[in-house]
Amino acid sequence: MALLDPPAELLDLGDGESVTFTILRYQLGELQVQPRAVAALKTVSALRLFVSAEDKPVGAPYWDATAGNLIARLLPVIDGLVATHRRISVTKIGLAPLARHRVDFL
Repeated sequence: MALLDPPAELLDLGDGESVTFTILRYQLGELQVQPRAVAALKTVSALRLFVSAEDKPVGAPYWDATAGNLIARLLPVIDGLVATHRRISVTKIGLAPLARHRVDFL
């Protein structure tokens, strides 16, 4: 997979926190991140979700999802979400590294 262009806009939610958006398009690739407890960079899989300015008015117009369980939940349905412009809500449940993500289709 190719490295995604910077800047990274990590979809980093707190436990119980949700964000709602419409995916306009997406890119599957990798990001180099620096884990909090480690000095070296780590390459991780990432799903870049492009959203509208109304859904994300600050920063780059996309979210970078790096949680494996969220990527696995979105990949099978993402083409349909882009084609229909169906809104989704993503909620983080728990704390890393055991956190999971719920995706509600609105």
